[in-house]
Formats: sequence, structure tokens, C-alpha cells
Amino acid sequence: FINAYDNAYNKKFKDNFEGKIEFIKSKLNEPFMHLGENLKKQINLINLNENINIAIIGQFSSGKSTLLNLILKKQCLPTGIVPVTFKPTYLKYANDYFLMIEFENGTISIDDIDKLAKYTDQRNDIINVKSLHIYAPVDILKDITFIDTPGLNANDLDTINTFKELKKAHFLIWLSLIDNAGKQSEKDALEKLIYKKSLCLLNQKDKLNEEEIKNVLNYANEVFCKYFDKIIAISCKEAKNEQTYEKSNYEQFLNYLKNLDKDALKKEFIINKFDEIFDILQNQYNLFLSIYDELKNYINNFKSLLKENEKLIFEQTNILNNQFLKDMKFLSEQISKNIFSNIKEKEYYFYKNNVLLKNTYKKYTYKAPFLDINFNLNQKDITIIKSKTMSNFEKIKNILNDFYKDFEKNIIDFKNKFSNIEKNDDLESEIDFAKLRVFSSLSDELFLKEIKEELFKTNLELDLLFEKLSLKTFLNYESAVKTSILYFNNKINESRQFYELDNTQFYLYYPKIEEINENILNELSFYEFEALLLQRSQINKIISNFLNNVFKLLENKKELIKTKQEKFTSRSSLILSLKNTLN
Repeated sequence: FINAYDNAYNKKFKDNFEGKIEFIKSKLNEPFMHLGENLKKQINLINLNENINIAIIGQFSSGKSTLLNLILKKQCLPTGIVPVTFKPTYLKYANDYFLMIEFENGTISIDDIDKLAKYTDQRNDIINVKSLHIYAPVDILKDITFIDTPGLNANDLDTINTFKELKKAHFLIWLSLIDNAGKQSEKDALEKLIYKKSLCLLNQKDKLNEEEIKNVLNYANEVFCKYFDKIIAISCKEAKNEQTYEKSNYEQFLNYLKNLDKDALKKEFIINKFDEIFDILQNQYNLFLSIYDELKNYINNFKSLLKENEKLIFEQTNILNNQFLKDMKFLSEQISKNIFSNIKEKEYYFYKNNVLLKNTYKKYTYKAPFLDINFNLNQKDITIIKSKTMSNFEKIKNILNDFYKDFEKNIIDFKNKFSNIEKNDDLESEIDFAKLRVFSSLSDELFLKEIKEELFKTNLELDLLFEKLSLKTFLNYESAVKTSILYFNNKINESRQFYELDNTQFYLYYPKIEEINENILNELSFYEFEALLLQRSQINKIISNFLNNVFKLLENKKELIKTKQEKFTSRSSLILSLKNTLN
């Protein structure tokens, strides 16, 4: 496999311009570049051994068809005011005249040159033609392929088609009527069109005398000097006539074409072509990098939001912890006061042997505490505390949920924005855009699922902690109070029993409010929760685990994006090095 790869993509190339071209083509065609099929075709068509392409452009009725017929030495293209549907038309060399028609479905047909109008005349049924190729046994076509373009001021579609054809041209010929030279309409068109080496032909010089021609050329050279390498006045009408051929300047035009530095034009065209390809690829890579940067920004913003509000979250947990314990103390104090207020004194008596009179008993009367165990419990306080505690738990959950919702919205927006993205340019990569669409459509799965699961797990842990508090405190409230009342009632009764046995050794037990309060705190698991909430910081631990896990997940997501971006960065670096190869 490695040998096969090296043979395909790591070939040795000559240290000349042609070798550099083949090296660049080889590098661009490497599989990891994921080039679009249309771009591959364009790259593979770049060849130093091909003819140079010369596009002939001009405004409608400037005599392009007449000039091309002169080049072909045959009346092939229709002239005059004929309604024509433009199809890209190429003039090429062959031993005989014939017409090759390329159809949109990829098929090719050969026809007589006389049938050209069948494929261009709007009065005929136009079939689905992609391009026309006129072949002729004309020597100049051995080195040059001419491209016929539509008249610029015919309609907007023709102007668009002209721009497309100009991209294929190494050199441009601007054909203008001599009495139009330098007019504002031409200058406006030239500003948009002339950006390569070019020649200006001023047609119909036969309409002017020598002095007028000289004045027009002087004016044209002054106005058009920044657009053209040379300006030649010709007469296509005179060139068709043997007696006036020499006077037509047509031969000067042909000699100019023969003397063109075709190798230099090919090199310049290829460099420009590769620069255009490099720009398309760089624009695509920059687009993808910016899209992934957008996603990375969402992650960074979410992480920053959590970091910035981490203190706020823990402040809320501390509020919950302290508020709950404070409420438990308050509740315990209220219960203690209630129990203490229900401790009354009652008169009791007992009998003991009378030491003065044998076989007789003496009655002793005393007052002792009595606890009414049937008083009604106040449920209002516990209901308020439970509601407040639940509300504080919900606040923490809502803070986390709100942060997540912001992030979720951004990811869903990203998904909606890019899951149906299409190419901006026909030469961009179908594979890369298809992969981006798949990646974007899965973005909620890739970037939300694990974080959502982490949030669900955290909410569940908080709910379980609340249930634990609720079970041991709020639901156990009545039982805890009754247990405490029974405990003190038993202690009071036990003290009475011991007191009646020996009132010199034992004392009656009177519960203190502080003692009652301490007992209630124990029965309500206050100290257990104090350790759980303050010392072990259970809620803080749950939140810390959530934040740490989310931060790790976000870093993993950034690594995933980085991996995606690295592919485009490495391709971008390769493009930069290939650019330097040509310079």
C-alpha cells in the first residue's frame, strides 16, 4: 500500500516549470485534499503542451463573426442580424472542416460545418447543447484556439457567459467599431473585462481616411493604454477582398498573433489558474475554519459562563445549607418551647412504713413535673421550611439548567445553520461540504448528549439529597417530636419512681428547655445533616463534580473540533507551500 501510495503521490519531478506543474497537480490530487470533481477536472486539464486560448470579445454587432470567418477562411459563423442562442464556440485545428457538438449529457456528435445554425439559430428548435467546436485546416489554429463570446450588450445572460469563457483564455482580443473607440460604454465594459494580456482591434477602418484613422489611433492609445498591449485598426470588409487585402491591416493582425510569446502566456495563464484554484481552496478552508471557530466559541462561552458563575452557584448552595440548618434550629427551638410550656406540676403521693407505729403506713404528698403528651403539633412551621428548602434546591437546579439551555440553543442554531449548507462555488469540495452537513446534523448528539446526561445525573443527586432531608426531617417531624416527648415523659416518671423509693438520695427530674432542644435536634438528625451539608459539603461536592465533569467534556469537544480544524490547517499550509513553488 505504501509503495502504491508513493508511486501515485510521491513521484520525482523535473526541476523546471513543467515539473513544478506536475508536482503541484500531484499534491493537489492527494486523497486527503478531498478535491471536488469539477476542480479535479480543471487541474488535470492544465497542460503546457496545449494550445493557447484567445477569446474574442466585444459589443454586439462589432464584427466578431466576420473576423472569425476570416480566420477560418470560410463562411462558417452566421453574420448580420440573426437571432442567435449563445453556445461556447471554439475554433480548433484539423485536416478538414467539420463541426463537433458536445451535449449537456456528455455525448458528442460530429456534423457538417454548414449545419452550425441548426445549433445556434433561435428560430430552430435548440437542442441541449453544451459547446460547439469548429475544426478547420488553418495553420494559425495549430498553436491557437479561438473562443467566440457573445456580444456584451446583447443581454445579461450573455455577459455572464462571457465572463465564464474569459476564465479559459490566455489572451484577449477586444473588437470594437473604429467610430466607437473610447466611448464611455466601452470604457465601462473594459473596466470589468480586461484583466489579462490583450489586443484591441478597431474594425471598419475603411469608413475613415488616413488622417482620421491616425487621430482615432492616437486618441485610442491615450484612452486605452492601460487596457491593451497594442491597438490595430483593421477592416474585415477589405480583408475579404483580394484587391484590398493588403490595405486591410489583417496581415498585421495575424503577424502579431504569430509573434506572441506563447510559452510566456501559457506560464502566466497556468500561474494565474493555480492562484485562482488556491484562492478557491483557501476560501473554502477559511470558511470551514471559521465555522468550527464559531462552534468552539460556543463551547468557550459556555465554559466561561460556568467559570464566571461558579462563585454564584456555590453561594447559592451555601445559602441552602445554612438556611436549612438555621431553619432546623428555629424549628427545634419552637418545638422545645412548646414541649417546655406543656410541662406542668401535679400533686402526687406515696406510702411508706411508719417507723413509729409498726404495721402501719404513712402517706407522703409531693409535687412533681407532669408532661402532657397529647398536645397538638404545629404543622405550619415545618410546611414553610420544607417549601423554602425545596425552593432553594430548585434555584440551584434552575441556575444549572439555564446555563445549559443557553448552550443548547447555540448548538441547535449551529445545527440548523449548517446541516443544509451548500457550496458557494462549483469548484469547492462535495466531500467536505457533505461531511460538514453530517457533522452539523449530529452536533446535538456530539455536543449536548453527554452534558445533558451529566446535568440529569446532577439534578437526580440533588433530588435524592432533598428526599433524604425530607424523609428524615419533614416526614419524620411528627414521629421525632413524639419520640422526644415520650423520652422526657419517661425520664420524669423514672425520677418519680426513684424519688418515691428514697427521696433523700434521688431528686425529681425537671427537663430544661436547652435539654429538650438538644434532644429535638438529635431526633430531627440535625447534627447528621450539619456534617453532611457543612463538613462534608454534600451539595458542593455534587456541584463540583458536575462542573469538573462538564469542563472535561467541553475540553474533549474542543479537541474534537481541533482535530477537524487541523485537517484544513494542514491543507492550507500545503496550499501556501505550493504557491511558493510557483513564485
